Amino acid sequence: MKQKEISQKTRKNIFITLFLLPTMICFCVFYLYPILTVFLSSFQKWDYTNLNQPEFYSPGHLLDNYNYIFTQYPYFSEALRNSCIWALCGLVIQVPIAVLVALALSKHQRGWKIARNVYIIPSIISSAAMGLIFLQLYNPKYGVINQIIRLFNPDFAENILIMPKVNFIALTCAYIFFAGTIMIMILGQISAIPTEIYEAAVLDRAIGWRRDIYITLPLIKDTLKTVSILAATSGFLLYNEVFFLTNGAAGTRSISFIIRELAVVSPRAQYARANAVGTIQIIGGALIILAINFIFRERKEKGGNA
Repeated sequence: MKQKEISQKTRKNIFITLFLLPTMICFCVFYLYPILTVFLSSFQKWDYTNLNQPEFYSPGHLLDNYNYIFTQYPYFSEALRNSCIWALCGLVIQVPIAVLVALALSKHQRGWKIARNVYIIPSIISSAAMGLIFLQLYNPKYGVINQIIRLFNPDFAENILIMPKVNFIALTCAYIFFAGTIMIMILGQISAIPTEIYEAAVLDRAIGWRRDIYITLPLIKDTLKTVSILAATSGFLLYNEVFFLTNGAAGTRSISFIIRELAVVSPRAQYARANAVGTIQIIGGALIILAINFIFRERKEKGGNA
């Protein structure tokens, strides 16, 4: 009998292993190997002088690339600051907007399907196309934004995309309000909540905003954690909007943008230094994920203690 149970367990383990094997192979080939390559090459000398023969620095100089990035490269602190701000904006602006829109649509008021489809349209347009659209909106001669500003300041003729600090806000507005994908995720989770729960809540007078705060949001907290991670990491990895709108001018560089500058744009290709920045970016993304998990875990514990 025991041998039969062991045999069944063995077959089950073999089946699970074979089922997961293709995914694990793809993960190792397309994710793990590149990540390890980025990490290891950040300790090497690898630039235009030895493109085909990268070599590790001596033990006393293993951190030379990181030393260069932190102390000599002129735009790293700016890029790191901007990427962190965009990650925070995704968390405190984009996610709340998506939640509010999803809650409003979940009421199934008249025209809610049309509103849902309209809101998600920017999410099915490439970021390159959206960047070109906003490039026209911010055009200093005929752009809508400058036309509105001229209603209050007739002499205004500046290009806000090259105005320090102002351009950062303009660039952020080009993507932060478009949260169609995460809104759909939240709306789908809200739709999955059994109606019996809401019917029971009515008996306790949990209606309107009380129902949303005390019933809906606690029941979708896992989805909120997921979309928070997606929004924050997307902001931290922001590149396309920077490239198409400002090309990193006047204080709008991001970490992704300087990786491109080091590895592609620079006439002296600096792959190892670019990978050092990439390693920092990977660590930063991991820290964001850990921080959001910690925040939601704390909320859960507090709720349990209450």
